[in-house]
Parts: sequence; C-alpha cells; structure tokens
Amino acid sequence: MDTGLTEIAALRDESRHLRDESRHRHAENIQLARALADLIGEGDRFRRAMRSGLVDDIDEEIARMLNHTVTHRGFAAQRNLWFNPPLSVRYREGDVVLAQVNERIVETPYVFRALSRVEPGATVLDVGAAESTLAVSLASLGYRVTAIDIRPYAPVHPSLETVVAPIQDWSHDGAFDVVVCVSTIEHIGLGAYGEPRADEGSDGAAMQRMRELTKPGGLLVLTVPLGEAGVNDVQRTYDHAGLQALLEGWELEDLTVARQLDPRTWVVEPQETTSVDDEARVALVTARRP
Repeated sequence: MDTGLTEIAALRDESRHLRDESRHRHAENIQLARALADLIGEGDRFRRAMRSGLVDDIDEEIARMLNHTVTHRGFAAQRNLWFNPPLSVRYREGDVVLAQVNERIVETPYVFRALSRVEPGATVLDVGAAESTLAVSLASLGYRVTAIDIRPYAPVHPSLETVVAPIQDWSHDGAFDVVVCVSTIEHIGLGAYGEPRADEGSDGAAMQRMRELTKPGGLLVLTVPLGEAGVNDVQRTYDHAGLQALLEGWELEDLTVARQLDPRTWVVEPQETTSVDDEARVALVTARRP
C-alpha cells in the first residue's frame, strides 16, 4: 500500500514538473515568435524603403545603419575606401540633414590654388594620402603624383604611384617639385591609426624628411590645426610658435588661417587676427625650400 502511494506521488510530481516545463517552453516560444516577428517586420520595412527609394520610408534602424556606413568606421572604411568628405550628412527617421562641414572645405581648394602656379607634369608627393581624393585628383590634372601613407591608397591612375610607409622612415633617393601634407603632420607618431606610438618629436622628424624630399626651390603645402598648443591621443594642435618651429628650414610664402564659425560654416580670418579661442582653426601654409 505504501509503495503504491509513493508511486502515485512520484507520478504527480513528474506531471507537475512536465506542466511547468511546458509552460516555460511555451513562454520561450512566444518570446522567440515575437522576436522573429520583429525581425520580419524590420526586414519588410527595410525592403520597402529599398524598393521605394523614398526618404520618407527611412526608419530608425535604417537611419542607424546608414549613419554607420558613412563614417570612418563604416563598411567602405574597412576596405580603405572611405574618403573624408568636406560635407557630411546624417540620416534620421524620414529625413536626411546636413550634419557638419569639416576643414577639408578650405584645405582642398587651398592646395589647388597653391599648385595653380605649378605646371602639369611636375612631381608631387602627397603625404598622408589615405582618406582623401587629393592625390588622384592631382594625377588627373596632369601632375605626376606619389601618394604615401601607412595605409594602402585605393585609387589608381596612370600618373599615380602609391607607397605604404611612414614618411619619416621612407627611403627614397629622388626629390619632388611639390610636397603636400594635408591634416596629417598632427597625427604622426601618436598611434591613432594603428601604427606603433613613436617618440616625441615624430612630427619634426617627418617635416625634416619632407624637406629632404623637396627639390631646392620646391614648394610645400601644409595644413595643421591651429590654436592653443596641446596634444591628445589623436592629434596635436599647434600655436603660432609651434607652427614656426615646424617650418624651420622653409621660407614662408603664405599663411592663411581659416576658422569654423559653426558646424556648417568656415571663413578665412583677416591677416591681423591672432587671438585664440574655442573655435576650430586650421593653418593653411605655402612655403618654399631655399
């Protein structure tokens, strides 16, 4: 009799356990079904937006993905195919807006202006060419361009050669008519682009190497951040004294300073302005090797 009661109790416990397990699995199945429905819904919204091509069909998830693709960490950047645009856009739900205008809006045209007195066919070294279309643009205009960077440079052109190396370590016997260095010298040696962090003074060593690679009478076109002197993990900022030190051994021909008034506006400062404040500034320099 006792044995029978024990078996009945055991069966009841097993039945209760099975019911509890069934409820738990049912709850899990409901959660999985809801998650699957959400994924299907997102997929449907994405396909609808892709089919229509209409900005009104951009939702929050699509906007997030599109914003990722246009950054320096996006899919193109992972294949060295991101070229820092002067104007950047931001996607929102049902909208696209102009997000900001960076210093390239003044740097690139400044280079073209500086080279307007240099005949096509001249040799140009573009230091820090990655993330820029400048080298291939100059090659397309008829200059014989060498693009050097620690990262590969993807564009190709019959008048364009590419070198993957730090400028300060590059062994090259020739010299160039023009050396261009746009938004680069401030990053050299800091390890921000995957290279080993170097000793202090890497920027000066790079400037010295660029001078060695420039023909006597040759041109330097340089752009750097200008403001209160300082350095962080990504870049240096130079004050006027620091800029003067960078240009030791060069004859300055032009110094133009541009500043950012707001996220979408850059202007050239009057020559007599020397104040330093929180507004972003960039020094645009043309110099010549004696």
